[in-house]
Parts: sequence; C-alpha cells; structure tokens
Amino acid sequence: MLNQIHNNIRRQERALDVLAKLLEEEFSCLTGRDPQAVTGVELSLQELLRQIAEERLALKKLVQAVIPGARGLAEFADAQDAATRTAFEQILRRIDQKEQHCAVQAEKNAQLAFALAEQSRDMLDFMHKQVQPRDRETYGRSGRFASHHPQAAILQGRL
Repeated sequence: MLNQIHNNIRRQERALDVLAKLLEEEFSCLTGRDPQAVTGVELSLQELLRQIAEERLALKKLVQAVIPGARGLAEFADAQDAATRTAFEQILRRIDQKEQHCAVQAEKNAQLAFALAEQSRDMLDFMHKQVQPRDRETYGRSGRFASHHPQAAILQGRL
C-alpha cells in the first residue's frame, strides 16, 4: 500500500512538471497570437487537470484505507517512520513548489488572455465607430441615401 501511495505521489509530481510546460507553451501561444494553438493547448491542460484530480481522489482513498479518517498526506506521513516521513515531506514540498509555480504561470496566462480580449473588443468598437455613419438620417425610406438639406428647400409632391 505504501508503494502505491508513493507511486501516486510521483505521478502527480511528474504531472505538475507537464502542467508547467503546458502553461509556458500556452503563454508563448498567447504572446504569438495563435488562437488555434491556444485552443489545442487549453484542451490538453483541461485533460491533464482532470487526470491530476483523479489521481488525488485515488490517493485520498489509498490514504484512508491505510489510516481511516485521515484527511491528508500530512497525517499519513506522521504515522510513518522517520526516514519515510522525511521522504514524503520532501516530495510534498516539491509538489507544493511546483503547484505555486503553476498557479503563478496560470495567473499570467489569464491576465494576458483578458488583456488580449479587451484589446480586441476595443479595436472592434473603434472600427464600428469609424464605419457607422455620423448622421443618423443617412438613409431614406427607400433605402437610398437621403438628400439631407439643412437649409430651407422647396416641398414637392401632393398636398
């Protein structure tokens, strides 16, 4: 059982390494303004996060099978001998550092994505303002350009 828990933690640690690389790749795709590449990387990120979540649930079940009522790995590590406890604590520290690094990179990616979306929206608003006619009465009832005369004009038609 101890071996299964150790293997699960190692898989999570390697998954966090892959997650960090994918987040860096997403950042480079965002800076390169390649939306198709960003979409592909984003799907890979979501699948990897799903797998990490499954690994964590499996780890929780393994720990609770060994120590009923245990809430996490800290309680499991406390129940081990000194050498095993030290090894688990080192792995947990590395995992925590990798999670923090991934969180910082994910925040950078989110800020860049929001900034690019805002920039695109502002550019579209600007282009719409440039294309829209300044005068609201540009077109007449027939769909043609209305001849707008601000000065007095002769009325034509039936009365």
